This record gives sequence, structure tokens and C-alpha cells, in this order.
Amino acid sequence: MSRRPLLLSAWCAVAFVAAYVGFVHVPELRAADLRVLEGFMGLDTLPGAAVGDDVVRLFDPAPFAVMVLGILAAAFLLGRTKAGLLAVGAMLAANVTTQVLKPLLAIQRDYPPDHFMGPEAYPSGHTTAVMSFALALVIIAPPRVRALAATLGGVLTVVTTFSIMMLGWHYPSDIVGGLLVATFWACLAVIPLRAELRAPNLKASAWAGVLLLGAAALVVLPRPAAAVDYALANTTWVLGAVAIAAAALVLSGSVPAPTAARRRPPTGSHRARG
Repeated sequence: MSRRPLLLSAWCAVAFVAAYVGFVHVPELRAADLRVLEGFMGLDTLPGAAVGDDVVRLFDPAPFAVMVLGILAAAFLLGRTKAGLLAVGAMLAANVTTQVLKPLLAIQRDYPPDHFMGPEAYPSGHTTAVMSFALALVIIAPPRVRALAATLGGVLTVVTTFSIMMLGWHYPSDIVGGLLVATFWACLAVIPLRAELRAPNLKASAWAGVLLLGAAALVVLPRPAAAVDYALANTTWVLGAVAIAAAALVLSGSVPAPTAARRRPPTGSHRARG
């Protein structure tokens, strides 16, 4: 069995701790975290920004429970019940972990003017939910459509996490924490399966990035001057947005997915007799 999933889960755990220590307790990183958040909140007048709340609400507890059942049902119909059970287990474990960690890691940080944010924020629960759902899609998807599942999951994750920050619900560091918790559990989930030695979904992550760049271009093209001015005035936000999108896309394609089950040779075949 490949050690890749175990190594990835260990990396996620280390990165999770490092992100918390750095962005919560180092003043310079903490200030940058706030500036990136303010940059996202300044986009609330963009066309379609109001839809962000509806997107994020898809990952409230009740809709998320429906998604968990949907993953399990889809896996059963695809003949991938074991993968489905493990994927659902990862979804539930990730979200329980996040809810346990929130009060344990609670600390009051600075928040944008006239916008209070509570101390129980790291990691983001909605981010954990969307990322765990995206990774569950990849785990249960048959090989022929796995790249499509990873692409759609990556796009959904970025759109949802950007919406969370535009609404001012979470700091960017909270988003990173949620991504890492979900990936940690997804990596552990595939260990009992016959995992591939290479994660085939990084190309899908690249395709998701292309789709997102195309969507961003459609928003920017009608007002290029205003977009350039905003970017120049919020350079920290630009760097943060690119980093978070890249992290979400890379992580969404990093978990080794199970291979298709091997067919047993016919009873009378030479291989079976030998």
C-alpha cells in the first residue's frame, strides 16, 4: 500500500498547526490576514455577489446532511459502497473535528471596522464542509469521470470559500484551516482502499483554475480600470486570493483516489489454475 495518503495527512496536520500559530499569533501575518479579509469584503458590490450567501448556505448543517446521504447513495448505485462509506466517514469526521477545534483554538482577533467577528473562528466550518464534499466526490467517482469530479469540486470549493470571505464570516486563515482539516481526513479515508501511487487529479485542478480565471475575466473585462485600481490598492488581497485559490485547487486534487476493483480471472483460466 502506498504511503502517500499517510504522508499527505501528516503534512496537513503540520500545516494546520503552522497556519494557526503564524496567522493568529504573529502580528505581521495577523495584520496581513485582516487586510486580505478586508479586500474580499470590498467586493460585495460586484455583479452576482448577493448569490454568495445562497452558495455558502448550501453547506449549513441540514443541506450538508442531505449531501452526506447523497454521497452514500451515489456510491451504492455506482457499486463503490466501501469507498462511499469511507468518504462519508471522512466528511463527518472532518466536520466534527472542526467543531471541536473551534472553541479549543478560540481567540479574539482584530476585525474590520463596524464588523464584529467572534473568537471561535479557526478553522472554518463551512470551508470544511465544502472541501470534504468535494473530496468525497473524487473518492467515489469512477476513474473515467474522476477528473470531472475533481474539477467541479475544486471550482465549488473556491467559489464557496471566496463567498465566505466576501460575507465577512471568516478570516482567510480560517479558510486554510478548514481546507486542511478536510484533506487530512480524506487522506486517511483512502488508506484502507487500494490507493493509486499518483494522484491523477492535479490536471483537473489546473482545469478548474482555468475555469475560474475565465469567470474572473468576465467580471473584470467590463471595468478594467476599476479592477486595476482595486488590485493596486489591495495588493495583499491579490496575493492572498491567489494563494487561497491555489491551495484549494491543489488540495482538491491531491488525495489519491481508489483504483477500480480488479476483475477476478475466470475459474478455468490458466492464471486461476497456476
